[in-house]
Amino acid sequence: MLLHLLVFAPFVAAILMVLNSKEDFRSATRMAILFAVVFLGLSVALVSGGNIATTPVEWFWIPGCKGPTYYYLYSHGLGAWMVFLSCGLSLVALISARGLFGNNYRNFAIGIFSLMGAMNGTFLAADAVLFFFFFEAMVIPAAVLIAGFGGEKRKEAAMTFAIYTLVGSAPMMVALWYLLTIADNSLLLSVALAVQSLPENTQLVLLLCFLMAFIVKTPIFPFHGWQAITYSEAPAPLSAILTGAMSKAGVFGFIAWVLPVFPFNMTEISTMVWLGLASAIYGALMALRARDGKKLLAFSSMSHLGIAVAGVFSLSEAMLPAVLVLLVAHGISAGVQYYLIGVAERMTGTRDINEMGGLAHKAPAFSFLFGAAGVMALAVPGTAGFIGEFTVLLSLWDLSPVCAGIMGFSMILSAAYVLRFIQKVIFGEAKRECKEGVKVSGLEGVAYGAMLLLLLVFGFHPSFVTESLLINDASAVEQTEGAPVAEELVVEEEVEEEEEGEVEPLESHIVTSSDIGKLDSSLVKAGFSEDERKELIRQVIETEANIARSTVLAQEKQAREEETQVRGVEDKDYELNDAEMDAHPATDAAPVNEKEASND
Repeated sequence: MLLHLLVFAPFVAAILMVLNSKEDFRSATRMAILFAVVFLGLSVALVSGGNIATTPVEWFWIPGCKGPTYYYLYSHGLGAWMVFLSCGLSLVALISARGLFGNNYRNFAIGIFSLMGAMNGTFLAADAVLFFFFFEAMVIPAAVLIAGFGGEKRKEAAMTFAIYTLVGSAPMMVALWYLLTIADNSLLLSVALAVQSLPENTQLVLLLCFLMAFIVKTPIFPFHGWQAITYSEAPAPLSAILTGAMSKAGVFGFIAWVLPVFPFNMTEISTMVWLGLASAIYGALMALRARDGKKLLAFSSMSHLGIAVAGVFSLSEAMLPAVLVLLVAHGISAGVQYYLIGVAERMTGTRDINEMGGLAHKAPAFSFLFGAAGVMALAVPGTAGFIGEFTVLLSLWDLSPVCAGIMGFSMILSAAYVLRFIQKVIFGEAKRECKEGVKVSGLEGVAYGAMLLLLLVFGFHPSFVTESLLINDASAVEQTEGAPVAEELVVEEEVEEEEEGEVEPLESHIVTSSDIGKLDSSLVKAGFSEDERKELIRQVIETEANIARSTVLAQEKQAREEETQVRGVEDKDYELNDAEMDAHPATDAAPVNEKEASND
């Protein structure tokens, strides 16, 4: 139920917001923030609740495909924390937007809730088609919000964003359809086994199609053309969500839908590592020369996500917890910086950092928050960013000292542009007069302060984040031990077979030792550790068991319904026969009586 609520309740909240009066600004504000607080509470419960999954339900059949598509949600550590970022940043965005849009606040909240539902679905989908559906659905509310509430070039930014992301995902759609024509269904194991059965050249083409979609969404150099204009023209609360949560869908796709499915060779791995490092250096250099505060943060986000992608494809044993901490830290720090630069823009009337300055004297509370956010973005010791970047640095060092040196250089550049950013905005002489009445409200200050506090808490105690990756079902782990050499693992359900209408065997849901062996060998080639391979195989076996169980239940239900219908028809026939037998003797008696009467 928790997974269903996190995916569909935001859409219900958007519909309920439509019913609210557009003119009643206060009522719309209270309702939106109340809904967002509930969703944040649900996301915290998801993070602390461990790995949970829904019962797989057959959704529909795609024409030409071999098997069905399932509605199936699954929460693991990475996806749960991404949902936490989605819900948390959306709540702070709704708080920050209270004084920005007036009577249009209701429409802004509708778009935010729709975007939240799509993001949550992306991070929780356990079916490839369901994942792609939500992955593309994120584009629609984001583009509408940019076009409706952005800056002067908002329409150009919305079109650029939509075209880049939709066109970038088109090859993935074609590749996924091709895989479904040979896979038993659209779940992870079936798709992975379908890839294993293909020639190497075909595997490479399909891999490039998937990589393209996630590279554009992240974005990674040189497919980043949409990012700067989109983040700068979008309203600051929306930009915080785009960089803090939605951009994580690309890195999430690499981890959840590329590494477990496709076999990699060293050429492909090194290419992705170098692309990530190139993005880190390029983004840092562009941020160093940027004058627009929002564009500076956009290029900064590109640099940090480039480091995350390089860490993902380092494929070290510490890769997953390191990247998870880095993503959570970046989502919080980049988000709070966008909220604060939005406040600075409202105070000074410009995004040009060279036209700001002197805010430390005129807005000390804002300046304290802005300076603290900037320092924490530097990944100083004691913050979550330090833990994430340092562990990724160690992972790259294991891969190559040269790669680690390049990442270290990008971190030096990061310090340069962040310190320049702080100096230009809050220190020095004031270039413009601050607008009267524009300041950080008490509720905004609490929200921003809570985000900064989380960076400190996760920095001193990163196990709050990394413990969510631990295996929660020890029995399932024991089941996966020795799976590649074990006898055939068959997911069976004891079904009472009647003489008529036997239930068909679950051939499409049988997991054999050869299947597990192929998946395990692919994960070994991809560099996964033994514990990570056991966790993935456990998830696969759980998925197949759930599908088998739901299939058996559906077949039993259908058999009972058919039996009930047959019994109903038989009872009806008996009733008709009894009625005829009662009626016929009476009609036959009449002529006999007439004959007797005539004889008399």
